Amino acid sequence: MSGGGESVKVAVRVRPFNTREKERGAKLVVEMEGATTRLLSVDGGEEPKTFTFDYSYWSHDGFTEQDDAVLAANPGSKYASQQNVFNDLGQGVLDNAFQGFNCSLFAYGQTGSGKSYSMVGYGPNKGIVPITCDVLFQTIEKSQGAVKYEVTFSMLEIYNEQVRDLLQKVNPKGGLAVRQNPKEGLFYVQALKKVAVGSYREIESRIEEGTSNRTVAATQMNATSSRAHTVVTIQFDQISKNESGQETKKTSVINLVDLAGSERADSTGATGDRLKEGANINKSLSSLGNVISALADLSMGKKKVLVPYRDSVLTKLLQNALGGNSKTIMIAALSPADINHDETLGTLRYADRAKKIKNKAVVNENPVEKLIRELRAENERLKTAMSGGTLPSAADQSSVNMSPEEKERMRQEMMEEIKAQLSANQEAMEDFDWDKKHAQQKEDDPSGLTDKAVMQSRKNKEPYFANLNEDNMLSGVVFYFLAASETTIGRKDADPQPTVMLSGLSISKKHAIITNVNGEITLKPYSSSCKIKVNGLPLTGARNLEHLDRVMFGSNHMFVFHNPINPKAPEGTPNNIEWDFAQKELAEARGLTAGGNLTKDQQRAQDQILELLPMVNEVNAVSEELDKHKGFEIVLLSEEAQEGNNRETKVMVKMKDLLNRNSWLWERGKFINRRYVIQDLYQRYIDGDEGIMNIPKEEDPFWEPAEDVLIGTANAFLQSLGFNLDFDGKITVTDFKGKEEGSLIVCIEPCDQKGKSIEEDDFVDEPNELLGKPYHFKVSIRNGEVHKSRFSKGLKVKYKCYNEQEFTLTNEIKDTLSPEWNHSRIVSIPSVTEDVLAYFENSSIKFSLYGKQIDSAPDSKLSKLTTKELRQMENMQDSGRKTRIGSMAPEGDGQDEAGQIKGELLLLKRKYERLEKKERRLQEICKQWEDKPREEQLFDPFYRSVSAVAYSTGSKLKTRVHMLNKIIQGHKALKEIQNGDQDKMVKEGNGKVVQANGGGGGGGGEKTEGGSRACSVM
Repeated sequence: MSGGGESVKVAVRVRPFNTREKERGAKLVVEMEGATTRLLSVDGGEEPKTFTFDYSYWSHDGFTEQDDAVLAANPGSKYASQQNVFNDLGQGVLDNAFQGFNCSLFAYGQTGSGKSYSMVGYGPNKGIVPITCDVLFQTIEKSQGAVKYEVTFSMLEIYNEQVRDLLQKVNPKGGLAVRQNPKEGLFYVQALKKVAVGSYREIESRIEEGTSNRTVAATQMNATSSRAHTVVTIQFDQISKNESGQETKKTSVINLVDLAGSERADSTGATGDRLKEGANINKSLSSLGNVISALADLSMGKKKVLVPYRDSVLTKLLQNALGGNSKTIMIAALSPADINHDETLGTLRYADRAKKIKNKAVVNENPVEKLIRELRAENERLKTAMSGGTLPSAADQSSVNMSPEEKERMRQEMMEEIKAQLSANQEAMEDFDWDKKHAQQKEDDPSGLTDKAVMQSRKNKEPYFANLNEDNMLSGVVFYFLAASETTIGRKDADPQPTVMLSGLSISKKHAIITNVNGEITLKPYSSSCKIKVNGLPLTGARNLEHLDRVMFGSNHMFVFHNPINPKAPEGTPNNIEWDFAQKELAEARGLTAGGNLTKDQQRAQDQILELLPMVNEVNAVSEELDKHKGFEIVLLSEEAQEGNNRETKVMVKMKDLLNRNSWLWERGKFINRRYVIQDLYQRYIDGDEGIMNIPKEEDPFWEPAEDVLIGTANAFLQSLGFNLDFDGKITVTDFKGKEEGSLIVCIEPCDQKGKSIEEDDFVDEPNELLGKPYHFKVSIRNGEVHKSRFSKGLKVKYKCYNEQEFTLTNEIKDTLSPEWNHSRIVSIPSVTEDVLAYFENSSIKFSLYGKQIDSAPDSKLSKLTTKELRQMENMQDSGRKTRIGSMAPEGDGQDEAGQIKGELLLLKRKYERLEKKERRLQEICKQWEDKPREEQLFDPFYRSVSAVAYSTGSKLKTRVHMLNKIIQGHKALKEIQNGDQDKMVKEGNGKVVQANGGGGGGGGEKTEGGSRACSVM
């Protein structure tokens, strides 16, 4: 491929900051100049990373919203509008299509980066797909001559490796089959609906139909729209006569692909999940990356490169677009914010690889008669093979060593392939009569073109629900009108059938009743067990709905109520309700409220909570429906509640066995991965797969082997070590909610290298005195108390000290709630540094208490209850518990702060006791010196004794002893010059030496005996 061909064109586009990024004060990390894109480092410490593409579109700022809501560039700005992008990319696709080339356009990027905006657009700011379709028909209408144009349209979605036809309301279980055409070698979707379209209005109607079907199906299947690939295929045929009068057909297949969000699989932390391979969500994207890399290698001249098209459904269907007969364009959507730096870098590198691919596109032009003749001949050959019931010769040769059963299975598979190929050929034959197909479709759906106008008219006059979706492109595409005096909501299997039929998690047969009395809409649950929330709060009785109220039926049917008769919304309601607003409301109703002035850590935690909350609700609903006896909840682990030295609040999901109380804490990524597996399991359940109720536990996403659980943590602060004092006492063990779970008796004391306690006189006044010296301390965990009896199976403690990489683990004590570990170990520091002193001053040793869990038999009373009843019991026990995001579990922080204050108080008490003891010792020395005969009152030994005590004690005492030393030195000097008639005088209480009858002159003063009162200042 390196010898020729045309490179894939690659463009990148950066969007404006979204609302959340503005609220967070996000930093811009993307720069563009011409075709060059630069990605700045978050902290400015690294050089910008520079990439060059065919086009770099700056759509971050420099625009104004006009009266018609179209975004237009300001004078002199470099803003790239939707029309600019189409002129460069979409127009090129159309030009190639008219020449008879196959064309493909991909949009790639992380969720929320603006892929769908570029491809589909929003409101009047139409994207590449609708503009391309519009201009296609405009060009056809303006064309003159004998060319006949035929356009067919299809729209499909790939989710979890299953293909869904978006032009069909109902799809077969497991999705549509993907098969390979043996003649052309290309893959196709069997039974995919392809509609003939004769105008832009028709194609726009079909896009809206597909989007609506996609939204409804995603809600019913609990699918995540950001994880689905959408492929719009337009087949454009130009039929004309050549110079010899022969009719020829020029065919162009245009693929417009909106890829799923490109979040890295490893960024979610699902690496350790035992069921990771069960989730196919990222399979297509990772396979696409492998195909692009392999094609890039081929284009660079590498030999023996296998391109893995068969690894996923997406790469099978896009084989021709990526590495075959197609002119291909990729647009990569970029987030401008620093918080998405790593994802943006991944997108840029992905796009940089793609531009190395080279394709060899050829004009697809053939005589019509020849095409028909070849199809008929192929059909006859296939029919003969079927009627003979024999395997083709190649298959016969490969089946020599097969058993009869294997041969029969192979024969059946080949018969299925032949039938599918016959069906595809028959469909292709019918496509030659495009006019008949188009007329038939208009007859089958005469109201298709008028529906939009009728819908808009009703929205201006009647109250209605409009759907709300995490993908803005899928919000406001499903409507349920409430003009009737009574509207019922429920499942389609209810008798009688409800007015509005919903399906999916937690939807009852008869779910809700809505009455309309003179435009006043009242919503009432059919029974107390029917899940309905209004503005985040559970609905327990009848309630009048107000304009722009948010209503959730079941676990994931979210709607906004619109009332054009009384369009006054409650005060504080935003004019435009978005998914994030509704999710924040649900979070606040559950007690996960956001405080003001959040730190970056708290902002990140809040974003993750809003992301996980609907997922947790969904998984709980699946657990109830499949009666799995598991409950899930979001938990916030502050720094204090985690083992190790992690400085970030961690958002995790706790899974709890509602029968035996065992629990597991899952990383966010593991839970997201497991949720996809649960979605797949539930889809099999609603498809009627009875085997899922008896799957082996190892394959059950709700099962997890019993593992040790973190009961809680306790901190012992280390300030005392900086003064060579010990810490000895009881510390409280609290869980991640700040609730007391038990206590530990620990001792942390300075010692020598062999573990012997140091002498009391080794106490230091200033920690700096330890600098440069070796230091040893002993950590002892004597015993503990645990409150909950279920932890008696086994208890152990884990901890680590200064700069240690590995944890130290005590032995496990079983069959008691009062374990006696009697654990101790010596920690040695070769030389005390400033870093060590800072560790003593500001840090603590975090002791993590673990309990052993086993798969014990459940309480017989609980076994009789359903998952739903067990969860209701749990919710009643937990009612009233609130967690404020702004403080991240304040109870836990309070416990930690109390522990630190307690440690400081203990340190001050120990220091005071030492000072008091030293002071008494100094007084004893002074008394002993005073009691000696005058001739034995030697100053040198006295000075040494006082200094030894003074320089191992506190600062106040040191100052006072320093004054005493001055007295002693003065007394000694006087003694040396004494002529027998001079006496030493000390004025009591003021600490000054005065002299009478000597030295430098006379002066009055009170005469005292030498040294007798000198120590009284003490």
